[in-house]
Parts: sequence; structure tokens; C-alpha cells
Amino acid sequence: MRRPITILVLGAFLLANSAAGQDAAAFDRWGKSMNDALVRFLPNASAFGMTVDPYPPFSGPATETYEYKGANSMLSKYPSYIVHQTWWVNDAELARQTAEVKKEKGAFKHERDAALQEFMKAHGDEMRAAQKAHLAEMEKLQKEGADLFNQGKMAQGQAVLGKLQELGAFAYPPYQTLTESLDKRQKELDDRERNLTNRRRKVSFQIHTNRTPTTTAPAFSPMKPAGTLAGHPFYRELRGNLNMGSWTETMVDLAVFLGPAGYQNPKIQIGHRELVVKSIVVWAWIESRPDTIQADETAARRVLESIDYNGLSKLIKP
Repeated sequence: MRRPITILVLGAFLLANSAAGQDAAAFDRWGKSMNDALVRFLPNASAFGMTVDPYPPFSGPATETYEYKGANSMLSKYPSYIVHQTWWVNDAELARQTAEVKKEKGAFKHERDAALQEFMKAHGDEMRAAQKAHLAEMEKLQKEGADLFNQGKMAQGQAVLGKLQELGAFAYPPYQTLTESLDKRQKELDDRERNLTNRRRKVSFQIHTNRTPTTTAPAFSPMKPAGTLAGHPFYRELRGNLNMGSWTETMVDLAVFLGPAGYQNPKIQIGHRELVVKSIVVWAWIESRPDTIQADETAARRVLESIDYNGLSKLIKP
């Protein structure tokens, strides 16, 4: 599944800019102000059939790839700051199946513990005796080999080492047979739970400064205009289907643009950036399935419609 966009390590970002003379402290203050200003506009999707991810919103300056040429390095004039938060789409059937697997795993744990306990009652003494004999044989061969090497009898010592390797780690076949069977069942349950977890649908709502729907990192295929949403230019992109083995993931990206028509972020020399907001993009990255993507996209659009775009627009400086 797609992961949240990469946030550039702030220290590295500041170091590169500081080396070219930009005031790192000023950038740090600007980043904090952007975080405080943008986070409060992240939508609350609980009324639209979603549950927020327990982790707090991610935030930070966006990565910008460029060839470093000292003071002659060229960067975007207006830096991009990003905040985003993941919401999980409520899925009653998936939740039921997940709860069922968890219940099975709980029951199996008791079965496993009981089977191992019963085995040790019946074969514990025999297994421990075999293990003790195995350890004694290992110690004997180790001492024998060491003595031969100390006497300079290298060939004989190597032969003893060969016997030691053949002896290998202790194994008690009846116990191995039991644990292999139990491990197989445990893996089946773990795989089922993992598959259900991976099938969870989600939407990442993001706010980017100084970007456009076609210049938001990471690079996507061109977003297509899709009319307006809440009175602002609206874009949509069908990322298509991704075969995940036992299921198919469908991805759609939606974006709302706030800023002047034809906005472009010019390139300037490093150290001469301006810490102001000239445009804002609000994104919804949807990760769903073919049978649910239509409903999830409808819900994501409704969430986007609920955002305070008038408030966001006030952050943009002419």
C-alpha cells in the first residue's frame, strides 16, 4: 500500500540552506507557524464513515530534489510545507472478519499451550534426557578436537570438527513434528489477519503550501481538471489498480487548488527563498478496492467539501 509522502529531515534541510546563508532560525520559525496554521484545517472525517488513525498528523517541509552547486544551487522560491493525516474507512464486514480471526487466534493459543503442556507430560523426561546426552556428546567432541589441535594434529582435529558439525543442533523428532504442525496453523492465522489488515481502505488528507496539483511530490502523472469543488479548481486522477495477490487495490487522487490561475513557483538561488505562502493544494489520496472505490471517492469528496477554504485562502499572500 502507498505510504505517506516523504518528509525531508528538517536538520538536513536547514543545514543545506544555512550553508548558503539562509537564516535557519527564520525557516524554523516559519515551519512552526505553518504547522500550527495548517493542522487546524485538516478535516474531521468522522461524520463521513471514517475513523482517524491513532497517530498524530505528520508535518514538515517537503523534499525538493536539486543538484547542489553551492551558492549557485537553484531551488523553488517559495518552500513547500505539508501536513497530512490518515483516516480509515469504516468497514463493518472487514471488521467482523478481523474480529473472527482474532478470536480464532485466541482460541488457538490455548490449544497450542495445552498441546505443548500435554506433550511435555508424556515425553518431557525422555526429551530432556536426549538433550542432556546430545550436550554431553558435543562437549566431548569439542574437547577432543581442541586437544588434537593443541597437539598439532590438524587433520585429526578437522575430522573431529566434521563429526561435531554432523551432530548439529539438538532435535527431538516427535517435538519437531508437533511444533511444525502448530507453527503451520499459526502462520495460516497470521496470514489471514495480515491480509485483512492490508485490505483496510484509507484516505490521506493533505495540505501542501506553494504547490500545484501537478507539481506535488512525489511526481505523479498529470492530474486532470475535473470542474470545481467548493468554488475552487478541482482535479482528479485515477491511479488505477494494483494487484496485491489475494486482492486488488484501487487508487484515486483528488485535489483542490487555492491560488492564482497559472501559478508557477520560480527557481532562485539557494539562500534567497521567501518564506511566504503563494498557493495551497488540498489532497485526498484514496486507497480502496474496485468494489468500494466509488463509495470511498464520494465520501472523500464530501470531506473535501467540508474544509474551510476561505480560512485557508487567508494564508496566501498576494
